[in-house]
Amino acid sequence: MKSNLIYLVFLILISHSIFSQDNRPLAPTSSNTLAPKDFDNFTDRLYFGGNVGAWFGSTTYINASPLVGCKINKEFSIGAGIVYNYFSQTDSYGRKFTSTVYGGNIFARYLIFENAFAQVGWDRLSVPDFFSSVKNSRVWVDNILLGGGYRQPFSERGSFVAAIFYNINQSPLSPYPNPIIQVGFNVGL
Repeated sequence: MKSNLIYLVFLILISHSIFSQDNRPLAPTSSNTLAPKDFDNFTDRLYFGGNVGAWFGSTTYINASPLVGCKINKEFSIGAGIVYNYFSQTDSYGRKFTSTVYGGNIFARYLIFENAFAQVGWDRLSVPDFFSSVKNSRVWVDNILLGGGYRQPFSERGSFVAAIFYNINQSPLSPYPNPIIQVGFNVGL
């Protein structure tokens, strides 16, 4: 009987120590009524990234499109960026054609699943006006881009991004043929 009592006390002490390791959140109290925050500070909300690309030869193309984004919450973010494209081509007669495209963009991105997102964006770009009778004339073109993509994390704060968009405001001067495929990266602070 005495051994059974010692055994019972031992089981109670062990079970009490096992349950003391429980890490479940506490029920809300007067001092614990706020929901947990998604971000500790503003810099946790920021991320940087964009696209960079180039090829050289008889045709030269250089693209630099950096962006900065701000996470409103874990799923939704907004951002802005700049766009610069340089294109140069020499034809078989030795004539050289050169053009630049530059401007800015804004976007809104929503994570549908952990790594898949939908995005809408607006690019306002200065492009050469090939239809103008004025030499070296330029015009501003608006492009409204709808689409989505996939991001593959490579670290806790960084990811590669691949996306496909459709320009619903396509015009003869739009620098993007549909569909638009972009590959880039995002890195948080």
